[in-house]
Amino acid sequence: MTTTRERATLDILISAVLFAGCNIAWRYGSGNAFGIVGIRLALGAVIALAIGRRQGAGSWRAPLRVASGRRAVVISVFGLIAAGTMFRSLDGPLAGLAVACVPAVALLVRDRSGRWATAAALGSSLVAVIGLIAAAGGVGRDSISWLAAVYAMLFVALEVASLRTSELAVEEGLNPTAVVAASMVVGSIVLLPFTFVFDVLHNPGALWGAAGAALAVALFGTVGRVLRTAALPAAGVTAVAASSQVAALFTALGGIVIVGDSMSGVSLVATLVAAVFGAAAVVLATRWRLARQPELADPLDSADLLGHQVRDSDD
Repeated sequence: MTTTRERATLDILISAVLFAGCNIAWRYGSGNAFGIVGIRLALGAVIALAIGRRQGAGSWRAPLRVASGRRAVVISVFGLIAAGTMFRSLDGPLAGLAVACVPAVALLVRDRSGRWATAAALGSSLVAVIGLIAAAGGVGRDSISWLAAVYAMLFVALEVASLRTSELAVEEGLNPTAVVAASMVVGSIVLLPFTFVFDVLHNPGALWGAAGAALAVALFGTVGRVLRTAALPAAGVTAVAASSQVAALFTALGGIVIVGDSMSGVSLVATLVAAVFGAAAVVLATRWRLARQPELADPLDSADLLGHQVRDSDD
């Protein structure tokens, strides 16, 4: 029988692959970034509401009635805006660099992790910052704008904050799918007017290209977000941090193989180094905590962790 932690970890890894696909899909389609984000959130809301209805997750308004739910929703919406803008501004290796930085920052912010793990986390973050600054300061096709570099760093901060606030909201008893659905609905209400102004009215022909890209992002991203949010309390930040390395590398490689990104030395090497440091930080932090709290390695019963929020596949 699959334990709750094993199932949660598997869901986290699946979500990492889906997020990598989502990151690549952001790159397709014409139109303004806000336009694609608005359509993506509207489509994501439909998908999340359908999943929630099938699961019996309750009303999407429920998280908005609780302080922890409102925080999770607001930060998630800002994170989605930053993600859409960043992934349309950076090539695959550089986007992978930003994603690889997430676990390092998460460990520094969320958990005490020991001296060596902290050093590795700082190393990953430092390499990411240097890589983005070097790319922004370069010339030619491999250079990016300083604004794109700022968006990448903002994405990292918001992604880490979203992980933490979503974890707290679920731990307080809110349904994870309802939290995701609320984020999508609120985000679409805020951004759809921008979609009509910047895309439909300004360039009606770009709408279909934006809708196609947004559909792919909505499918991958919404399902991945539902899986990750539900699994967070059982799998923990460490598992999510480890899975971010998978998403980072697949984002970088997918950009090269699928989109045809150039393999610039700065972006590709920095991505790999940041991912290695980030992975080392995860492993070292896990060992450090298990040495002090061996009980964390024991099998956990779903009733002790999530009750009806996360169930084994055999239920």
